[in-house]
Amino acid sequence: MLDSVTLYLTSAAMMLVMALLNFLTWRANKKTPGTLLYIYYPLMVFAAVMSFAVHSYLDNTTIGGLAYGLFFSASIIHALVISQFLNYRGVEFKIFVAVTIILAGVLMYFSAVDSNLRNRVLASDLQHICEAIFLLYLFIRFARKTYPNGSIVYILILSIIVIVFTLRAFLMGEVDRSTLINENWFSITLFIYGVIAPMFYATGMALLCNERREQNLNQLAEKAHKDLEIRGLFLSTISHEIRTPLNGILGSAQLILNQSSDPRDKPYCEAIINSAESLNLLVDKVLDYASLDQHNEALYEEDVEFKTWLNNLCLLLSPLAEQKNLTFSLSYQLPEQACYYCDQQKLRQIIINLVGNAIKFTDQGNVKVNISLLEERQLEHRVRISVIDSGPGIENDEIEYLTEPYIQSNAGKEKGGTGLGLAITSRLLGKLNSQLNITSELNKGSSFSFDINLTIGELSLVEQRHQSKDYLTGLDVLLVEDLDLNQKIAIEFMADDEHKIKLARDGKSAIELMQRHHFDVVLLDMNLPDLNGQDVLKALKKIDHKNQRTPVLAFTASLSPDEIKEYFALGIKNIVGKPIKQQKLRQALSDSQTTQSSNFAVDLSDVLYDQSAADTLKSSFSEDEVSSIYNEFVLSARNKLIRAQQLCEQQPEQCIKILHRQASTALQLGFNRYGMELKKLERRLLDNKPLKESLTDTLVLWQSSLEQYLKYVRSQLN
Repeated sequence: MLDSVTLYLTSAAMMLVMALLNFLTWRANKKTPGTLLYIYYPLMVFAAVMSFAVHSYLDNTTIGGLAYGLFFSASIIHALVISQFLNYRGVEFKIFVAVTIILAGVLMYFSAVDSNLRNRVLASDLQHICEAIFLLYLFIRFARKTYPNGSIVYILILSIIVIVFTLRAFLMGEVDRSTLINENWFSITLFIYGVIAPMFYATGMALLCNERREQNLNQLAEKAHKDLEIRGLFLSTISHEIRTPLNGILGSAQLILNQSSDPRDKPYCEAIINSAESLNLLVDKVLDYASLDQHNEALYEEDVEFKTWLNNLCLLLSPLAEQKNLTFSLSYQLPEQACYYCDQQKLRQIIINLVGNAIKFTDQGNVKVNISLLEERQLEHRVRISVIDSGPGIENDEIEYLTEPYIQSNAGKEKGGTGLGLAITSRLLGKLNSQLNITSELNKGSSFSFDINLTIGELSLVEQRHQSKDYLTGLDVLLVEDLDLNQKIAIEFMADDEHKIKLARDGKSAIELMQRHHFDVVLLDMNLPDLNGQDVLKALKKIDHKNQRTPVLAFTASLSPDEIKEYFALGIKNIVGKPIKQQKLRQALSDSQTTQSSNFAVDLSDVLYDQSAADTLKSSFSEDEVSSIYNEFVLSARNKLIRAQQLCEQQPEQCIKILHRQASTALQLGFNRYGMELKKLERRLLDNKPLKESLTDTLVLWQSSLEQYLKYVRSQLN
């Protein structure tokens, strides 16, 4: 065996290492009972070992007694640490402490009264055996099932200590100070207790803490799951209809605020409006959560012509990629006329979420949707749908958590967002008996894929395809529009007809795109943030571009006879009026590719509120989204009109922008008379005519329009 000096030094070093490891364990688990006290255990043993080293050379009884006292104190600390960690308060600990005190008294007797080294060693061995047996009892009875890994480590080393010290207690003969140090029994026990045990103890405590932390996390996760179920039960009773009475509250409060002549009513009305706005925000959040917890929602399956459906979906998403100069493509590797029986709404949301994420996080390169056939059965195909991007990639240790609510990768934290997109996607896939697979490589990109079983639909079985002969499809269209609402509606309508769309938000971007790409038709908003449509057309006549003969359609709500005459004089092929109607847009796009003359006519009904506007929006948006759009407009209309009134004299250009955006949105939402009045005011400002009194009259018109809208809201409630 090793010589005593080496053993003492090695043992001291191991105790210091154990103290360091225990300190690090405590730092990571400060709230765990016993971890702080455990730092002192190896320090006490270190002091005891050093005392024994001095005692072996000086043979000083006081130093020897100190060493034994430190050992016994460390033993009690060790037992107390494990008891605290396991939350154990049984009588056995008190018995162990009592036995230790008795053995300490015995050891003192054989040191001071009846000097007998063999009996002192025996008393020390019995104390070590008692400590090990007590700790074995705790781990076997109370910790083995709860902390299996940490218990294995402790049970192993404690069993070794019991065996070694028991053998020494019974087999070691009479010794004196010189022979004790040279005996193998001394070397073995010091090696086990001073070198091997510290490594096991430090590792065991770290494992115990990890297992405890994992259990706490599991308990929290289980509690969160139960909370979600309870919340889901509550949220299942809430629907978009809660927004309808909320609109009534907001509108009625604004009516009272504007019609009441009593100044005492104003603070109460403002309080109602502010409270309703806060409630509206709360409803938005609640319904967002509800979308994650609709566990009992049934599948709504229908026959879908898959390739056409996918093409239309990708056409809807491609403008988002174009805005970031990304290459967006669809790779379709299924039978050309395949039709499947599936829940297209859920599948649509899944693909939109995945592609939207890919475009959001990819700053250059490409985004690709890949559709492949994995297995072909008699009446079912197993299909893999993948969204592949060339973005920044994801760390491997982040991937497994990305489908959890509110969890984001490092890139996600930089880009912003709620962290709910992939969680919603994962849950939707669960409803479709599939799951999301994520692979990624840093700085090279990511792939999000899922495999799904699709039942072959009736359209495939009878080989039927619906094709309309009434209008053109598949045109390359440049849409120049700055309002988000109009963008979404126009893109939705055109994607239905398989048109390929590029999007420009201002005149400068439109000119640049027309210089780089050829289009079949251009939809040009005549009032843009930087240039108006007339300026764009005049600028194009002065430069070379690829669309010299491309028909341009005016996309506008400015439809006075003089304006219409001006549009046609500039070479406009036709006019697509706002609010956007799908059939009108479809017909205008088809007519743009023919030589027939335009037959534009303004057919906007002169009403305060056109109920058909909401139906038009519902063809492109969910009912929740439609309610949110109306809420936002109703809440802001009065304030924006007052703001325009404040700006009309000092900053007429800003006033024109406000009026233009409000007019366009008002017409799209069915507030026809109000929207047309705003267009007239915009024209008056452009013609440098006075406006302030007219704006006051417009406020009254808005109140009448709001009253009519509220009647419609109440009729929907009834």
